Amino acid sequence: MFNRFKLKGNVSGAIRSDEELASIDKRAADETFKIQKKRLDAFLQQKGFVKYKTNSYLRRNRLNVLEYIDLQKERYGSRTFTVNYALTSLYVPHAFFSFDLGDRLGKLICDKDVWWDYANEQIAEVSFNNVIEAIEIVLLPWFEEMENLESIRKELTTQKKKRESHCGRLSDTQAFWLDAIEKDTWDEAIVLSNIETFKLPKKLS
Repeated sequence: MFNRFKLKGNVSGAIRSDEELASIDKRAADETFKIQKKRLDAFLQQKGFVKYKTNSYLRRNRLNVLEYIDLQKERYGSRTFTVNYALTSLYVPHAFFSFDLGDRLGKLICDKDVWWDYANEQIAEVSFNNVIEAIEIVLLPWFEEMENLESIRKELTTQKKKRESHCGRLSDTQAFWLDAIEKDTWDEAIVLSNIETFKLPKKLS
């Protein structure tokens, strides 16, 4: 599935050297990020996502599961960003928005933590083109693959076994989700409660 996708515009890590940081016009880079992100906004809107907070996007699938995409800027000013993705069930009680299944997009692509670059206009365009392509070729098919209870059950069960082998366990929300799937128990009241807790947009695909 991934043989049509090639990483471009990415850097090996999030952090730059002091010399590299000094060479960046940070204000221009930030403006370029905003311009390029508008292209991503339009692309994801066409795919049924709505904006959620500043750099995040949500789509609700037929299982009442939220598909989540988030751009995370490197916090110390390197003008790089990574892409997080997650699934969150609205049938699971949440005290706050949590990511029940997911990771960083680089891990899904090549099992590495990938940070894309927006230090200047040219590289930012390459990076955002690459991210849009990665979402189209890699992430959206993964969301589609996970849009059935058996795939989710399998993923949660696999994680459970891995964590138990290291004396760990699933999170409370993951355990609740797995139990609901195995027992076929669903509560619409929890969905309504989560919509209020997460302050979700009224209209989600």
